[in-house]
Amino acid sequence: MIILYVHALAATGVVRNVRILAAELAARGLDVELVTALPGGEGVTGVPHHALLAGPNPSRPREKVQAIAALRRHLRSRGQATLISAGNHGHGTAWAASQGLRDVRRIYRISNDIMRNAAGAPSGGLGRIGRTAMARLLARDADHLVLVSPTLADTPAFAGAARAGKVAVIPNGIDADAARFLADGPVPHRWMGRTPPVILAIGRLAPQKNFVTLLAAFAILRRERPARLIILGESRDRACDSLRAQAKALGIADDLDLPGTVDNVFPWLAHADAFILPSWWEGSPNVLLEAMAVDVPIVASRSAGNAVDLLDDGRCGLLVDPADATALADALERQLDLATAIRPGDRIDHFGLDALSDAWGRLLR
Repeated sequence: MIILYVHALAATGVVRNVRILAAELAARGLDVELVTALPGGEGVTGVPHHALLAGPNPSRPREKVQAIAALRRHLRSRGQATLISAGNHGHGTAWAASQGLRDVRRIYRISNDIMRNAAGAPSGGLGRIGRTAMARLLARDADHLVLVSPTLADTPAFAGAARAGKVAVIPNGIDADAARFLADGPVPHRWMGRTPPVILAIGRLAPQKNFVTLLAAFAILRRERPARLIILGESRDRACDSLRAQAKALGIADDLDLPGTVDNVFPWLAHADAFILPSWWEGSPNVLLEAMAVDVPIVASRSAGNAVDLLDDGRCGLLVDPADATALADALERQLDLATAIRPGDRIDHFGLDALSDAWGRLLR
């Protein structure tokens, strides 16, 4: 029995990857179930979904304690099993629930830089100490650590696990044919399919995604040529208001749109003139795979997880320093010019689901 655990089936990159992994493992004939603390969300056809709790608790710490106890009971009921904690937010629960259960094999999938905090900057003080302690705890406890990017192997706390042969790097993958099918739809925004060209960015409106520098870069670009910028992504009102205020101060407010989240990003990517991923850091960014699948010209931060590998060190898209607004603007200018634009081409074929499935299959033998 393989148990894939996440806290909830929310609309996140981790959950999208969990669904893909569950479907691929089930297709191999393995006995798989999705287990979450909270009910709801979109599951996977043919894969059982077991919610541990009836609903959220107003007290988040109490909800976590309840989830630990419920997951422990569930693991005991399953007997011999492999527990895959699929995203960083669930590792504490998975670790606590599985202690002392000798029949449970534990795999922690490190989905992002564990030494960074949720606010979007390197952790300092007690926050950093706590994250270092958690990383060491997971490394000692794990039967395997699965890293979604080779850049995550630089985490010092994982060095011992790597020497012990407990670390595997398995990047995210994508069904490129399905992506192209989903991209075949009407133009999703009034700005697209006409001049001036449209630049698209996708991600939570959080500091990690570095949209503040992107707006500064876009303002530089706008001095040289007309263009428009659309940022898709979930946000709180405060984050949205802050970006709008910055855009107004830079004189680009009329050329910026923040439509929020959408169910299907592929028509947006297919009709964009360029895509940009300016993040300070990532794990293995799904959105970059999605952009590659529809062959849109790409600009990406060098520090965005495994972007350097995905884009073949700049041969399939431009890589830039995320702190350099001028470099971002120059790269966007080049990618908007048909004569100089670099497209991903067939690079996406290296990151299909067969490779993902084979790597996990070898690990789970």
